[in-house]
Amino acid sequence: MAEINEQNDLYPSMEEIEGLEEAILENEENALEKEEDQDDTVEGIGDLGRSRRRSRRRGRRGRRRTSRKRAVRRSYNAGQRSTAVKTGLTKNLTSKGQFELRRQQLPPEIQKALKDARMQTVDTAIYTVKSIKDKSDIDLMEASDDKKAGRTNLNRAQLDSGKYLLLTDIVLEYAHGASEEDNDPADFAFGQFALPPAILNGTFEMTLGTKVIVPEISCAIFDDTDTTKRKFQYKLSNPKWLKPSMDITPKLNMPKSVSGDKVYNPAVKVTLLGTITEKA
Repeated sequence: MAEINEQNDLYPSMEEIEGLEEAILENEENALEKEEDQDDTVEGIGDLGRSRRRSRRRGRRGRRRTSRKRAVRRSYNAGQRSTAVKTGLTKNLTSKGQFELRRQQLPPEIQKALKDARMQTVDTAIYTVKSIKDKSDIDLMEASDDKKAGRTNLNRAQLDSGKYLLLTDIVLEYAHGASEEDNDPADFAFGQFALPPAILNGTFEMTLGTKVIVPEISCAIFDDTDTTKRKFQYKLSNPKWLKPSMDITPKLNMPKSVSGDKVYNPAVKVTLLGTITEKA
């Protein structure tokens, strides 16, 4: 299986920066030239005068272009070494933006397929629902899982061949039935129940194969008090690649099983949000 190179620098190349700067400068110069041509017409300057002014403008444009390139290179070289600048590049990016920032980390054949439009990138939400009745340690995705509406949209806890997912967010939701007979989690209203103390005081972790994607952390990260984001959502500061044909294993560990008055058949739903490669 082709490997992802997560060591590739996220900082954009000098060519990308210069290309953007060239486009901005070109627009500025064209707007200025249009204004000056209009002024020439109003002021009644003849063809000879207009030709001389255009010649001078071309000279000034060349000098400005050279000066701007030097300034861009100085800023680029300083910023390339700056952790603060690199962090700023990723601030408030959408999932697609995070993916594009890391596109060069993908295997070359996947990059080429995206470039040739044989593949595309789409938003995705991979989910699995698990009963936690009388359980304190739960594998939220398992090799025995098969796609079934209301239960999971992932087979065998693995991405299909050729699919690469950049994981940017994780959502952990809880629900329970209204009676003992209400025992199908596919009918539960996930997202409408607060996380019980047993979950909030527990831990969450996630691995891809043998690689740790999310180390053991407090489930308090899924608290719903932050109104600026989706309820029960944890946004990864450092998005992670999920590769095809490797076991995705999120785990929930609680100090004790969920219980309480009128709590019937408790269950949780884990959703992995991000951007994934698909055939075009």
